Amino acid sequence: MDEKYIIYCIVFMAIFLPVLCWRRDEFVDRSIPAGDWSRLPGLFKLLWKPSYVLEPSVGSMFARFSPRAAKHYADLSEIAALPLTGARVFVCKVICAILFGLFGSVFFLLPGTPEGVPEGAIIVLTLLGWMIPSMALGGVAQKRQEEIMRSLPFAIDLIGAAMRSGLEFGAAMRYYTNLGDTGALGDEFAHVLRDTSLGKPMVESLQDMASRLKLKTFSAFVGVVAYGTEIGASIADTLKVHGAEMRRERFSLAEQKAARAPALMIFPIALFILPAVFLIIFVPVMLQFLATQANT
Repeated sequence: MDEKYIIYCIVFMAIFLPVLCWRRDEFVDRSIPAGDWSRLPGLFKLLWKPSYVLEPSVGSMFARFSPRAAKHYADLSEIAALPLTGARVFVCKVICAILFGLFGSVFFLLPGTPEGVPEGAIIVLTLLGWMIPSMALGGVAQKRQEEIMRSLPFAIDLIGAAMRSGLEFGAAMRYYTNLGDTGALGDEFAHVLRDTSLGKPMVESLQDMASRLKLKTFSAFVGVVAYGTEIGASIADTLKVHGAEMRRERFSLAEQKAARAPALMIFPIALFILPAVFLIIFVPVMLQFLATQANT
């Protein structure tokens, strides 16, 4: 009987509590940041409509309670170029936590389940559901930053070469974006060119791009461009040197990752390979020893 009451309470919280928290007057003046819908993880696409309904009440409540985490999620969404807000990420975390907790409550219905296992399963699965949306968002943001870091040295070299051939910086950037499929960096440069076409200064647009991407390397690139623009000097040669420095930094980072590979391989070797080796070596010896003992 107690188990049924627990399940009924969980179902009530999952279905009726969000409806009770829904306040229609807070739907006014809501804006979704610009972003690429096609890059949105499937989890957020699946929960898009429920998160829209619950964002003014549940999402805003969590955002007020934890403004630092809400800003962190908003920054990750900006880096990943996704149409998400911090409050909407909180709503997705709450929904996933409730759904995973409901899935854990199935252990109450299984016969012969040891005492304490259902409660532990609910706690573990609820925490897992709470973490999955932020992990998915962080993974998309990290992949986009890595993609931009891979493309940036070539883009700087190409823009510098175009400037040495007689183009100014904006025209050289437009030349890079017109090459075709240039990835996330090309999309960001196209965003900068749109801002400049609307009257925003080039340096200010690049600084906004640096604040969106939150990459120290790109911030240094923007600093080089801003300094050259401020003093009126040609930045083509400076970009060439900066591009070479970025390639060296990229190779150094790759060497560091390669140096960490042996340490990262210790755990899978100890978990998967060593037990198999021990089985291959010691099982025949043990079988032979047992057969000898049986004969004697």
